[in-house]
Amino acid sequence: MRVYGFAIALCLLTVLLASPKARAEEPACDPIAIDLTLTPQRTLIYASLKETLTVQAARPERADVVLLGDSLLAGWRTDLPAAFPSTAIYDFAVGGDRVPNVLWRLEKTNLKDLRPSAAGLLIGTNDLGAGTPACAVAIGIETIVERLRRLWPETSVLVLTIPPRGTDFHALDDRRLDVNRAIAALGKRFDKVHPVVIDDDAFTCGQYRRSQPAEGAGAEALSCGNYAEDNLHFSTEGYVALGLMLQGAAAGALGAEVFR
Repeated sequence: MRVYGFAIALCLLTVLLASPKARAEEPACDPIAIDLTLTPQRTLIYASLKETLTVQAARPERADVVLLGDSLLAGWRTDLPAAFPSTAIYDFAVGGDRVPNVLWRLEKTNLKDLRPSAAGLLIGTNDLGAGTPACAVAIGIETIVERLRRLWPETSVLVLTIPPRGTDFHALDDRRLDVNRAIAALGKRFDKVHPVVIDDDAFTCGQYRRSQPAEGAGAEALSCGNYAEDNLHFSTEGYVALGLMLQGAAAGALGAEVFR
């Protein structure tokens, strides 16, 4: 898989080097970052590995919807049956996961026969938190989308943008916003792929726009009912808002209610 990752990196570099204008406007993504992001890897976090094994063992015989990602979706697992009692949802997300971990789980878990109507993907905040460049995270998310399209050709894939996080909800914005722009463009490049753009200001209770930090100023501690106290994970209210977003996106993509 490392050879595969470096091959992609070399292709990207070749394209950039071939065009002086592109070379000037778009710096090449670090091949090492791409390789690390695209190389499937079992999580090295003990709690996450235990959760991974539990989630793999819980694979159902059928599912209307499959959710993939990190703790932002894994934290929803307990409440999903009550939120959507008429939808068979398999929450395949694992806390602490990054893009390489999702790729590993897709390789190591037999999901092909599920053939869900929709798949929901939310991943990347842990990659950004670990310092991965935005370009590599975006390539990693696109790679997951490609794998899902091959795995389930008839399934609509709903890709959520990475939500705000941090004391003032602006942590990692220097890279998060770049990744989100790449996610928003996926629908133009892939059939049956539908970006779900989270309204940063609305989801942070209107504080994202108001809390734009002044240059050199310290971050003001803010709170929002959609978030837990860490301003990273979601509260019950946040999952209600997330559910409404996915419900609307799925209805628009499929022309039918999937989240019921």
